[in-house]
Amino acid sequence: MPGKRIDDLTDLTVQGIWEAHLEGELAQADVVDQMAVRAAGMLAEKGHWTWMFQAATEELTSWQDLHWNYWVVDPNNGCIWEWHAI
Repeated sequence: MPGKRIDDLTDLTVQGIWEAHLEGELAQADVVDQMAVRAAGMLAEKGHWTWMFQAATEELTSWQDLHWNYWVVDPNNGCIWEWHAI
């Protein structure tokens, strides 16, 4: 059975994505999905388990925290920028 894409997961939190990765559920064939998984791992190490995945490109990912703040994450260099706060 081929693995799932990030968009196929029901739990798009850092925890949900990271656990799916650790359990081998993700296909990882797509560069954008690879970036999301790498960012989820980085955010998990920093304790941001509840952040919700929003979008990814080949270079950056975006996430939303529980306070409705949006963050841009670059897993290549470990940087996290606040993108928008409500």
